[in-house]
Amino acid sequence: MAQKIYLAVVGGIFIASALFAYVDPHTLGQAMGIAPADPSGVTEIRATYGGLVAGIGLLLISGLWSKRLAFAGLACTVFGVGALMLTRLLAEVLAGGPGISANQGLAIVFELFVVAFGVVFLRRAMRQ
Repeated sequence: MAQKIYLAVVGGIFIASALFAYVDPHTLGQAMGIAPADPSGVTEIRATYGGLVAGIGLLLISGLWSKRLAFAGLACTVFGVGALMLTRLLAEVLAGGPGISANQGLAIVFELFVVAFGVVFLRRAMRQ
């Protein structure tokens, strides 16, 4: 039951975030500290923060009805979101600022929870 709640909540957050990227890429870009320089940059925000994130969200939601898709979604969050989180953290360190920016810090904390719970559920699924 907890795994289904995880799949539904995280999948829903990812889909909502993706819709925000589709509808208002400029505001999302500002919130993340990036600004598209031209229409191609807007497309990039929509594709990455919209398309890719929507795909992950839909995969997680699909896992509510299929054990195989649930396993795939959990693996995607552990490896994909885990790599994203570690890269984001490393990039903040390499940026040489006085610390981690607030917007990136919030993203890292969210991703940490997604990955941590994903690991728990993925390990449980691997044992079954």
